[in-house]
Amino acid sequence: MLSLDELENGLAVTHKNTGLRYTVGDVAEGEVLLTPDDSALQDLLVPIDLFRAEFVSSDRYSARRGGRGGRRRSPQATPTGPKVRGRIKKMVRDRGFGFIRGDDGKEVFFHRSGLGAADYDNLSEGDVVEYHVSESPRGPRAENVRQAAAEGAAG
Repeated sequence: MLSLDELENGLAVTHKNTGLRYTVGDVAEGEVLLTPDDSALQDLLVPIDLFRAEFVSSDRYSARRGGRGGRRRSPQATPTGPKVRGRIKKMVRDRGFGFIRGDDGKEVFFHRSGLGAADYDNLSEGDVVEYHVSESPRGPRAENVRQAAAEGAAG
């Protein structure tokens, strides 16, 4: 896990699960702005706790990249917000995010950085999902989004 002392503008980092590389553009109160090395991707604004858990310095990542026996998320990374069911309303695949309409009628944003890479790739508009709601400086956000078995659905 990156320490707060290591965070500085220009630091090269890599996402542990996806291998995507970013440069720290700004560290603001509670959030980190990341600029992707791939110009086809857009900047990310990531809560600092999620950033510290999901990203490593690119130098450290390169040294360990040989094996793919990567770590899975620890249970401590699970958000503490309420668990909610809903349906994927919209996916914006090229930008890595989407929106969910909860069973309570509220819409919430989610980003692929809050899911495993395979989990995000397997989601589609209309899928019934379960997720935790956490508050971010920009409002409610769905974390740990995963498909849920819909009652009476055939798959």
